[in-house]
Amino acid sequence: MDEKPQTINEQTGVDLAHSLSYLREVWTRPDFQAAARQHARGKLTVQEKIACLFDAGTFTEEDASSPDLDPRHGKRRLLTGCGDMNGRPVAVAIFNSAIAAGAVTISTGDKLIKHMKLAERWRCPLLIDWDSGGADINDGVASLDIFRKIFTQINELSGRIPMLSILSGLNAGGGAYAPVMTDTVIMIDGSMMAVTGPQVIRVATGEEVTPDEMGGAQLHSEQSGEAHYRVATYEAASALARKWFSYLPQSMWSLPPRNASWDKRGVPTDLRAIVTQARQNARLKRNATWDVRTFIEAAVDDDSWFEYHGKFATSAVVGLARIAGIAVVVIANQRQVLGGSMTAASSSKVTRILKLANAYHLPVITLVDVPGFIATQAESVGQILSKGAGLLMTYPNLMVPRISVVIDKAFGGAYCAMDSYATSVRSGLYRHYGFTTGQIAVMGKEAGPFFTYGPDRGDAAVREQHQDRYEDEYLNMNLAYGDGLVEPLEPEALRPCLVAELPPLYDAYQAYWQRLVNDLERVREECPDLFTELRHGALRGLIHPL
Repeated sequence: MDEKPQTINEQTGVDLAHSLSYLREVWTRPDFQAAARQHARGKLTVQEKIACLFDAGTFTEEDASSPDLDPRHGKRRLLTGCGDMNGRPVAVAIFNSAIAAGAVTISTGDKLIKHMKLAERWRCPLLIDWDSGGADINDGVASLDIFRKIFTQINELSGRIPMLSILSGLNAGGGAYAPVMTDTVIMIDGSMMAVTGPQVIRVATGEEVTPDEMGGAQLHSEQSGEAHYRVATYEAASALARKWFSYLPQSMWSLPPRNASWDKRGVPTDLRAIVTQARQNARLKRNATWDVRTFIEAAVDDDSWFEYHGKFATSAVVGLARIAGIAVVVIANQRQVLGGSMTAASSSKVTRILKLANAYHLPVITLVDVPGFIATQAESVGQILSKGAGLLMTYPNLMVPRISVVIDKAFGGAYCAMDSYATSVRSGLYRHYGFTTGQIAVMGKEAGPFFTYGPDRGDAAVREQHQDRYEDEYLNMNLAYGDGLVEPLEPEALRPCLVAELPPLYDAYQAYWQRLVNDLERVREECPDLFTELRHGALRGLIHPL
């Protein structure tokens, strides 16, 4: 006898019970609960981060955790793999703070170190997403030892492959030290990077501090300078990462991508009008500033300017760009801030990006408009002498092509520091120009006349007479031209000059670099000890923290 068919209501009840059972099964799964916790904190899951970072369908996981491992096992706290960004492979390691706050155990550290070594073997860039509370206290002193190994491995990779850190959560201890050892740091609002967390401070000292006060994105991007970019969302951080890698080579052994199309659109910016108006305004005691980004945008290929460290030490502007399709580093003095004077912080900022340029084959374009180093007690305390000396020592050690242009003022030791003829001792791959409207001297007209012609005794007419005489006799560019310190350049010829000069310089550099690589292979075979020493520093540009 046939069974009685179920009614519509009975069938609906069965379907509902099945759905509820399935929902309960999903809800109680550890991965679903972890995702829910991340979303409740305003964070993305590891899988969602992968989708943001890489071209669709290109990510492959490496060293995947066994399903048999405990849900809180150290290997589960880190996802490693490789995917494409704009069609180019990039290795990635992402800490999963949904598991034990991403604390690093021995197995977590071993997995990260293994992946860093793989990235170097693959000769591809490495991105690390830090969301870790530091060493796992349950592993005792061994967890400190594994962090020491992580630090050492980052040092080994510095200057060999580009390394980018994204800080997407609260990072303390080793989870804060390690990111600043990489080339570039992107911090997302709400993330933290500090020696220790607020809870430890509260227990140890009784002081109440917030994560932002301890080491938030604003603090590090604007005050300490230990973060190079600050963004609001992970999506924005991913877009920045993809753009940053697009200017860099896969490793020190290859060259950055070179664009084919680089023609400028529209009417060229009238740079002569800008510098002439500023000089006239200065004589009339009016505002004589300009935004040096106007000069940068006029010099580089359209839509290629990508500023770096933009909110920190703002008397210097630095960033990545392209000229004639070639990826370059641009460094410029910003007269809107302190008249463009160099500070301890801006010296460190410029030094750091110079080391990045030298490590990854990026020619350096320097637009000089500097009245000097800031001479204040606060700057002396801030180590302006040693930071300035660090900059003075960096330009002469650059292997990459360099072109400098004095666009207005270049006075004193700061002129020496901002790429001058005397720094070009290492190779012939350099050019130094000065606008015909510019000024190069030991001092500007404010202080120079006193030491040249004596005091004006408070007489305004005498002061003006001395200043006019000083301008004619000492701020005349013909002195610099005559001594061969710079070559004359008209302001309107800035971009045509760079477009004409840079490609042959860069071609010569590529040929020189290839000879070095060939020589290094011979050294590897015949002088293995010397090769080891060269590998550990002489032929790579270590990117030191500030």
